[in-house]
Amino acid sequence: MFKKKKSPLPALLALLLFIAVALAGWKFFSTQETGPATTSDQIETTEQETPEHDNHGATDHTHDHDHEGHTHDTANTSAANQSVGEKGNVVDIPVDPVLGRRAMGDPNAPVQIREYYSLTCNHCATFHTGTFQALKAKYIDTGKAYFIFEEFPLNGPALYGAMIARCMPLERYDAFHSMLLKTQDQWAFSGNFKESLKQNAKLAGMSDEEFDSCFNNEQLQKAMASNISKASEAWEISSTPTFIFNNGERILRGVRPIEDFDTVIADLTADTGDTDETANAPDSAELELELDETTGTTDTTTTPVE
Repeated sequence: MFKKKKSPLPALLALLLFIAVALAGWKFFSTQETGPATTSDQIETTEQETPEHDNHGATDHTHDHDHEGHTHDTANTSAANQSVGEKGNVVDIPVDPVLGRRAMGDPNAPVQIREYYSLTCNHCATFHTGTFQALKAKYIDTGKAYFIFEEFPLNGPALYGAMIARCMPLERYDAFHSMLLKTQDQWAFSGNFKESLKQNAKLAGMSDEEFDSCFNNEQLQKAMASNISKASEAWEISSTPTFIFNNGERILRGVRPIEDFDTVIADLTADTGDTDETANAPDSAELELELDETTGTTDTTTTPVE
């Protein structure tokens, strides 16, 4: 008889949890406040149940939603004590060929923003439905910022949800991951997240065969774990969402208002010349006066600009 191959998923999940706990510290586990997508019933359920993984690492039990809430909320409550856009280490983490890149905007924009987020983080959902919409309209759609999505899953549903999103065609990634963020309670904490995730993937055009292949893709799992490890080492990421500007020139942690993004982006572009070109431009009257002076005339009359 053939010996069944042991899945590396339990070890990978243990690595993800270790990274989060080691960087954040146990103090994060004592400051939980209910987030906008969390109900008291869910908190009670997750505190009592322990996930049991099958041979694929999947679980039919409710995952530890409370775990992510601890670290995220601490980032939010301490945000007021941090300067806007703390300076970090500038590290250029290359694109993993297995993961590829999921992004929005102009790659040549003067400002690059990486968002490290988790699909089961209620604060990430709050950012996505709030500040992100203003950020997109003001900077991403106008070519002023290039926004990169980086998954930072800390539990099973978040990891598998991120994998399925990555397996979607590029043009479907944004809509699919957006839907998962907005409906966290309906799939991630439904009691059988795999089946709920499978139904969502099917609605997005993924076949059952494609879903199963992606769900069991160990190479993709390892690539995500490696990406998390590199980001944690480079920028001490211990909570989601975390925003890395220009490979670490500035860092914002937690859910932030659009004004904080305004401040950081203005600071990063202050010396690049990416300002309003009309701000310091002379008006038509000044231009005509200058032209007259170069020809020796003294006529300072202006002609209306049509």
